[in-house]
Amino acid sequence: MNKRSISPGKIVLYLILAVQAMVTMYPLVWMIVSSLKDNVSFFADPWSIPKNPQFVNYVTAWKEGIQDYMVNSIVITIATLFIVIILSCAFSFMVARFPFKGAGLLVGMFFAGMMIPVHCTLVPLYSMMNGLGWLDSLWALLFPYVASGLPLAIFLTYGHYQQIPMELEEAARMDGCGVIRMFLYIFLPLAKPVISTIGILTAISVWNEFIFANIIISDPVKKTLPVGLLALKGTYNTNYAAVSAALTISAIPIIIVYILMSGKIQAGMVSGAVKS
Repeated sequence: MNKRSISPGKIVLYLILAVQAMVTMYPLVWMIVSSLKDNVSFFADPWSIPKNPQFVNYVTAWKEGIQDYMVNSIVITIATLFIVIILSCAFSFMVARFPFKGAGLLVGMFFAGMMIPVHCTLVPLYSMMNGLGWLDSLWALLFPYVASGLPLAIFLTYGHYQQIPMELEEAARMDGCGVIRMFLYIFLPLAKPVISTIGILTAISVWNEFIFANIIISDPVKKTLPVGLLALKGTYNTNYAAVSAALTISAIPIIIVYILMSGKIQAGMVSGAVKS
């Protein structure tokens, strides 16, 4: 019986991947383990396994107001996702299926946006928000978040819509579909893998964003989760075990979203790479 042999190159590759997985997972595991300690054991032996798990740290973190920060982050993340997905899909559908004069230049401008660090716009954006009186508003965060998410979203959806065969569009027209119905009932459902990829990447970016939220929002009630976590750090004394519990709670939603949708990331990233 022939045994399947594994080449030395694959063994090296598997070892590298295993080391990378361990390096990637270690901070998450350490954070969870630290959240189950008391503050004394946290400093006495940071790498030990807790003998008496302190689940009260999660209660403490929750009572410190982390639930309000989480609600704010969930609201702004969902709103950003909705706007980015709708705008990117609608724009890419029009320029890919119904190109007009200057469409290529317009798409190129969005692609160029991926090369500009979004935080370079922090000072002018703050000045604009201050002039309009929009500072300290949770919805003011939508502008930088949507602007930073659109270039990559359009990059993915534009390539995807370009590869869809023209015969599908012609068949829809023969069945009496107008442009809006064609987009809503045919082209938008076909973009599900791409939308899943956009959703994951945008959600992770918005959920973890700190700089804009810290500069624009000053009202503690309106702070998002990354900024609100600073409230758990005292001036002279900090319960680091409770902070670890808060960090664990804040990571759970985005991890769940990633696990549920990660299967479509590869399909979404390569969609449109090869034209049919």
